[in-house]
Amino acid sequence: MGRRWHATFSLPVDVWIVLIGLAVMSTALAYLLYFQILIRASAANLMLVTLMIPPVAMALGAIFLNETLSTSAVAGFALIAFALAVTDGRLELSLLRRER
Repeated sequence: MGRRWHATFSLPVDVWIVLIGLAVMSTALAYLLYFQILIRASAANLMLVTLMIPPVAMALGAIFLNETLSTSAVAGFALIAFALAVTDGRLELSLLRRER
């Protein structure tokens, strides 16, 4: 029979405290922001925020980690921006204003 292995996490206690603190604080901040947006905007607009997570993460990776953005990623950003404009209704409003 194969050997059983046990994962050991030999990090110092202060590192565990910092990791748990970061996780708890980040989650708490995210929930506070989520519900503040929900109070100020509609639920539909709140869900639009979730579409911005991948482009923002990729942009931050490109800025701070020197990751490269492919043309398909940029095209995806444009598609998401267009979808946000259509879903939000601002694109329709601006088109209607131009017709008047």
